[in-house]
Amino acid sequence: MQTPKESDLKLVTTKDGSQTILNTTLGSTYHSRHGALTESNHVFLDQGLKRVVDGGKEQVRLFEMGFGTGLNALLTWKAARESGLRIDYHGLELYPVPENVWMAYELPAELKSGQDEFRKIHEAAWNTQVQMDDSFQLTKNHLSLTDYESDQRFDLIYYDAFEPETQPELWTEEVFEKLFGMMEDGGVLTTYCCKGYVRRNMIAAGFVVEKVPGPPGKREMIVAHRPL
Repeated sequence: MQTPKESDLKLVTTKDGSQTILNTTLGSTYHSRHGALTESNHVFLDQGLKRVVDGGKEQVRLFEMGFGTGLNALLTWKAARESGLRIDYHGLELYPVPENVWMAYELPAELKSGQDEFRKIHEAAWNTQVQMDDSFQLTKNHLSLTDYESDQRFDLIYYDAFEPETQPELWTEEVFEKLFGMMEDGGVLTTYCCKGYVRRNMIAAGFVVEKVPGPPGKREMIVAHRPL
């Protein structure tokens, strides 16, 4: 995948009224056309963060592959504030969204009160730990997953890379072995994808894989666990 030009990126409205970004060269969107906000809430908050919190975690180390629009980060920060969590959020993005694009991105009505937080997320320095408030610490990493190294071990991974047809190199057994090694025992990885070979690659890497109902437009998705 090549670095997209700003002219390659177009804001589009999805079926739930929220926006996402279309990479016109790839023909791929950053979130589902069936509903960007709905997908983020279902795949990452409900099937990811909620599971970890229901397991008793009050302090969560979280890694996101595919930082993109920052929507998942904003929703997670909002959830942390509302529920008294403390979240250490590490987002990875090789191709950051250009300033002119994220500044034009319109938050859905449900998130309008988070406009300042959204701006702060995008203005936060890359490759630097930033304490956003008492509930949310953010580190945005501007590099590839191949080059990423950390002494941290994560309780939760949001796996939000482009689909396997667009970025097949991010859905291999070797990638999932790396992610498995980055996780705490009992950690959760959640992703919108549910392709058979992706599940098999996860299982080969050591994950216990669960198929659960997907967001609108997808019958199923994956929640994977690193065994205790």
